[in-house]
Amino acid sequence: MQKLSGIAGAATAGGNPLTALLEGAKRLGGIYHLDYDKAVVITDDFIKREAGGVPRNGFLLAAATVPTKETNAPLDEDEIILLRVRGTAPLPNESELIATRLAAMRTADVRDQRPEAVIDNLTSGQIEMSAFDCEVLGTFYTDTVARQPYVRWGADIDNVYSGARYFVYLPSAEVLSFISSYPEKTAEEIENQEAPHLIDIGVVRFSSTRRRAIEAKLDSVPVKVRVTDFISRKTAVLGMTRVGKSNTNKTLCTAIFEHAARTQQNIGQLIFDPQGEYANVNEQDSTGLRLLGVGSDRVKIYKMKPNPEDGQEFPLAVNFFDTNELPMVWEILGDTIADMNASYANAFKTARLLDPDREEFPTGSDGDRAYWEAVTDVQRGRLAFYALLAKANYSGSAPGFSLRFKMDKGTREAFAKDWPDVIQVVTPAQGMCAVSSPVAARTVVTWLSTRIAETLSGNIPSEYQKVNTNTWQNCDPFMAVLAVFDANVGSAVLNRIKTLVDFHDPMSRGDLADKVWQDLVAGRVVIIDLSIGSDNVTKMLSERLVFRLIDRANQRFRANQPNVPIQIVVEEAHNLFDRTKAGKSSVSDDPWVRLAKEAAKYGMGLVYATQEVTSVDKRILSNTSNWIVAHLNSDNETRELSHYYDFAVFAEGLRKVEDRGYARMKTFSGKYIIPVQIAKFDHAMINRAREAAGLPAINL
Repeated sequence: MQKLSGIAGAATAGGNPLTALLEGAKRLGGIYHLDYDKAVVITDDFIKREAGGVPRNGFLLAAATVPTKETNAPLDEDEIILLRVRGTAPLPNESELIATRLAAMRTADVRDQRPEAVIDNLTSGQIEMSAFDCEVLGTFYTDTVARQPYVRWGADIDNVYSGARYFVYLPSAEVLSFISSYPEKTAEEIENQEAPHLIDIGVVRFSSTRRRAIEAKLDSVPVKVRVTDFISRKTAVLGMTRVGKSNTNKTLCTAIFEHAARTQQNIGQLIFDPQGEYANVNEQDSTGLRLLGVGSDRVKIYKMKPNPEDGQEFPLAVNFFDTNELPMVWEILGDTIADMNASYANAFKTARLLDPDREEFPTGSDGDRAYWEAVTDVQRGRLAFYALLAKANYSGSAPGFSLRFKMDKGTREAFAKDWPDVIQVVTPAQGMCAVSSPVAARTVVTWLSTRIAETLSGNIPSEYQKVNTNTWQNCDPFMAVLAVFDANVGSAVLNRIKTLVDFHDPMSRGDLADKVWQDLVAGRVVIIDLSIGSDNVTKMLSERLVFRLIDRANQRFRANQPNVPIQIVVEEAHNLFDRTKAGKSSVSDDPWVRLAKEAAKYGMGLVYATQEVTSVDKRILSNTSNWIVAHLNSDNETRELSHYYDFAVFAEGLRKVEDRGYARMKTFSGKYIIPVQIAKFDHAMINRAREAAGLPAINL
């Protein structure tokens, strides 16, 4: 904290840095019961009123000092205990006080007067006594780091006194900021003379009702967090719709962009955007993350229907007719029909369409012959496959599209009479032919399908007597695809393939995963706009990208190359994290679990935002370092959340309070949960980040 390096300043001048924590504090009362986990604080109504109120979950400081001389008298114990208010506690004479209060209220009611007017001062003081049940969070104590005084933190207390030794205080705004932002500088950073990059994530907020906080000028106490806490680690942003999850994510993404620019690091950020709110400038924020890259290539947006005149937008879809991308396309189709178990569907899924490996075949002439026969089968299977895509309404083609396949002379001549100029003869002696478009492939396969049907029925027209269909019928890949192409036994597979047509873009070039990896290595912000397309495509695309990124990072790791820092941000994570697989899948089967368990060593971080804690695999939750939790309306969700840190303390408040942006936060460096009102993402953040990157400000 800037002024509260006032703490360090006071200490350097010879004072105790702990007494600076009591500067401006308001004395609330004392501790009359203390154990290792909790404390009971006694106070009265007058003091509470003068102190500006005591909200639930508020922070209190307990110190063994002289009342009214907190900052200029030595502490009896060189420590300050941090307490958190959990609720009220009964006094030892509670039953007597209740009887007295009841009598006072009855008398006041009969006389039509206020209670204090009908009782004496001594009795009035007694009935105004009350107590708070407080949780012991830990201890601030002094140390010396690099010859400088330093306030350390211990997450417990190392002694318990039975006597009334401690007085309790409400911290000032400055000290409250220090407590809520602790540690603003770690001992290691002091020793290494490093300055952490801190951002104001928001302001301290203990309750939904803020009247007394405003009066006490405690409504705008800044909470600082270190940006590095959110890099290469897992972060959960939890809460119902419209409580500020996206606002939080945009703030973090902008801060990381700024941090990368200031430190001259390449930190790539990959954002899965299901609603298109990151890819566009929206009315709610009057700004957007895409503005970070205006006038530069620092932000790329991949979407289904990019604007060709927008230099930031690129095709998200894949050109299914790009023969170089056949392995990826085949994988996508396989995932799409993975749950279909009909015999013809299984034959289609297992059809061999990828190039055979020569090493899989025996050496010698017999092995050569078997290998080239396999090549011929694969070529014919591919011919049928691209014809199938054309039949499934996949439009366009690809630059240099060409399919080679063998067709004997008699069959070729019969086809040419019906469809001249569709087939090009490449090497007549070997019967090698080619087609140069998917439409041509469909024409050839449709014609062959008719000839095969005639052969099977035994009714072959005279003009097709020289057609040899046996070699095609004996080609397993071709016939497996042809069964789907003809749809004679059902059209389920064909219809499923048609659902992926939105994922096809004849203008797209190259593998999306390769392009995204290159962007991330260059430190760009990559936004994947998933607002258009089916849920299956969205899930498949996301999982494939994550798998490929992890594999690329793993390759660098095994090659002893430096990690590439990457942040992956997943909005509406419950739509992508399939909890039904939990307990059934291995880590290798689930990209998100694999990311949570493996990616830290690769320098990859994950930010996932969801309203359903229960939809997230426990293995992901258990590896989460940062938690920002807003309103959840279900005790089922808060029960799951309560398994982590001490969020159980806040469960009731999380269900009850729906204020937008009001969250409970635990960061990797933070020592305890902080109730915070998250700052609103605004255009000033964008321009500050652009300035750090050497880019001019954008005026809206």
